[in-house]
Amino acid sequence: MFLEELGYVLKRRRTLVSFALLAAIPIFLGVVLDIVGSPGGGHGQGPAFFDKVTHNGVFLGFTAVLTAQLIIIPLIVSIAAGDTIAGEATDGKLRYLLSAPVSRTRLLAMKSLVALVYATAAALTVVLVGLIVGSALFPIGPVVTLSGTQISLLDGIWRLLLVGLLAAASTFSIVAVGVFASTLTDSTIGAAAVTFGAVIILSILDGIPQLAHIAPLFLTHYWQTSIDLMRSPVVWSGILKNLLEQAGWMVVFFGAAWARFTTKDVLS
Repeated sequence: MFLEELGYVLKRRRTLVSFALLAAIPIFLGVVLDIVGSPGGGHGQGPAFFDKVTHNGVFLGFTAVLTAQLIIIPLIVSIAAGDTIAGEATDGKLRYLLSAPVSRTRLLAMKSLVALVYATAAALTVVLVGLIVGSALFPIGPVVTLSGTQISLLDGIWRLLLVGLLAAASTFSIVAVGVFASTLTDSTIGAAAVTFGAVIILSILDGIPQLAHIAPLFLTHYWQTSIDLMRSPVVWSGILKNLLEQAGWMVVFFGAAWARFTTKDVLS
């Protein structure tokens, strides 16, 4: 059942368009940087590794996923998560699914897991396309970390994949919020709008100095800590805090989604 649902989601036209948009991000960045060059003169001053891309194509993957993590990936994940339950209700399929011998808990778990896999695939698409395009347009070789030390190309690629996985994990809280919102309404657009709106609001609140004492509770607060993978040695404290925060949001909102969905009247 899970593989069938995953295959259905990944083959949908909306999914293909979304992944094409994600792939376009590193392609666009790579072409622009190849034409105009990188800012900062390659001295570590450009944002999100922009200044390093033309010197080592591996950094295009880092730049692309850190850029996409700000808006595009959360938006696409919000749409996918908002569609989990509300989409079935809109299409009239939810009654049919629940009339079969499938428990609501199992159905919700399957839908949520598919959304999590979708979010992971979205982030890794940006990373892998960035690596391919970066290798095609720019020289690649040993990677210089933010600490100034040099690591092997293989180690650099491994860290790039870890950054992609952490970017995906940073959206797991969005999936949880989206699934919960999806159980509250029959409108996919409404659920997605509420989810993405919550992300934007929390991002804004996270930047207000007066809220610094509660900012670590916001789901967006530790998103950029994946950059610490490019230090030598790796700084794990922020990364672990991010993973713990994502787990907390998942427990709360997946739990709320389960409580709502298992008591929701969808058969009347």
